[in-house]
Amino acid sequence: MKVTRRDVLKGGAGVLGAGLAGGLSPRALRALAATASPGSINDIDHIVILIQENRSFDHYFGTYPDVRGFQDPNAITGVFSQQFAKNTTVPPIGRVLPYHLNTSSTGAGECTPDPGHSWGTQHQSWDAGAMDMWGPAHAGDADWSFMGYYTRSDLPYFYAVADAFTLCDDYHCSVLASTTSNRLYSVSAWLDPYGTNGGPVQSTISWTGPSSAKLTWTTYPERLTANGISWTAYSSPDADNEENPLVDFMQFYPGNAGFQPSYTDAVFGHTFEDFLVDAAAGNLPQVSWVLTSIVEDEHPSGAPQEGEFALQRVIDALTANPLTWPKTALFWTYDENGGFFDHRAPVTAPPGTYGEYVGSDVIGLGFRVPLLVISPFAKGGFVARDTFDHTSLLRFVETRFGVEIPNLTPWRRSAVGDLTSAFNFASPDTSVPSLPLATPMDLTQHPECATEEANMSPSPTPTSQSMPSQESGSRPSPSGPVAPTGVPETPYTLIEVAAGAAAIGGAWWLRRRADADE
Repeated sequence: MKVTRRDVLKGGAGVLGAGLAGGLSPRALRALAATASPGSINDIDHIVILIQENRSFDHYFGTYPDVRGFQDPNAITGVFSQQFAKNTTVPPIGRVLPYHLNTSSTGAGECTPDPGHSWGTQHQSWDAGAMDMWGPAHAGDADWSFMGYYTRSDLPYFYAVADAFTLCDDYHCSVLASTTSNRLYSVSAWLDPYGTNGGPVQSTISWTGPSSAKLTWTTYPERLTANGISWTAYSSPDADNEENPLVDFMQFYPGNAGFQPSYTDAVFGHTFEDFLVDAAAGNLPQVSWVLTSIVEDEHPSGAPQEGEFALQRVIDALTANPLTWPKTALFWTYDENGGFFDHRAPVTAPPGTYGEYVGSDVIGLGFRVPLLVISPFAKGGFVARDTFDHTSLLRFVETRFGVEIPNLTPWRRSAVGDLTSAFNFASPDTSVPSLPLATPMDLTQHPECATEEANMSPSPTPTSQSMPSQESGSRPSPSGPVAPTGVPETPYTLIEVAAGAAAIGGAWWLRRRADADE
């Protein structure tokens, strides 16, 4: 059957899915529902990259079981107790510990003011890997919420998705900076540190129209076009202002060098709602960059609950089509930590490394952010522990389609993985998991979420301080790539080495072949 956008808009994704399934034989439906034989990255035809706003790993998943969270045995000594001169009343005086942003109490944490997260603030918090200056860096914030965290009770849908698929616990943003710098890495692996093509981009660019586009270096979507790989940027109109980095490049506008007519539709012609329709209808390109609206993007003072609702809509659309879902990988992550605390010091390049410094300031890696890998090839409640960043998203596309990433530095290529190890190719599972219902924010229950950020009251100060705990239990690791027999192609053991952690930017993970000599 041929499916149009009108069909989907009239009938909804569920009706569409039923219609598509109705056109298949019972035997075909049973085959689709069954757990498949071992797969590979070549079985993935649709790669979806969806990047939200401003949340750190500890802030969302520090209490999740068996991750490097609040009970990380290799944490830098004292990292969870940050100096904070504003605290003059709650022991330990002059310190601030991670504290619960309790969404069950009206006005106490569902939405918070926006912590500082500029280039300077992020570098100060990092403090050359010591990770001990979060309090001084955020002395100008409206409240203490930069140290706030959520739990499963606050984020039930996100936690359920992690339980069903794969959560990466060492995925980092690319830059110790804010939105634009990091989003540029998700499409080009570069911020032009030497200033030859409109950079360096160290702060957020607020796009006001074609005349504000000043960047000219080559992006990965251009490389995809040159190699015949289809792609689309699904960008809500209100997201173009800061969140769609492609609008900042001159070559995507008519009359400029490098422009191709197809760019206009690919960059400007599709919205988030169009993505939901295309996903359910089976009309996705090979690579999609997706941006939700400013209501759903989770940027403080926005609500995490709105992001959960957006993710539910995305998963529902992808799983509505039984022909598309078995061939799809969705990466749901965040552009940067947004100033929210994370305890893991990122690995950074040695001074003088090509392309990894702006003057004397290191570019990255940045702080950890959540990454959920959602796919039949990542189903099983796994935790992936290799080191990744936003360029790993491009590396995954590169590994799948063979199109080399422009600008990616040798150091970064060696420092982070290509995300294939976050997949359980040994036993793909195309069944659709049962997930709790996510709902939009009820602003009558959380009036702080309806207030313009500049007019928000500070979040309540914690009345006591103590270290949070993590949920108990263990989580398996995904298989990564496998040979046709289902045996991992490269059986590695991960070994964490904490020596010299502060000096080199956190504990290192070594990958040793399981059959290697001791």
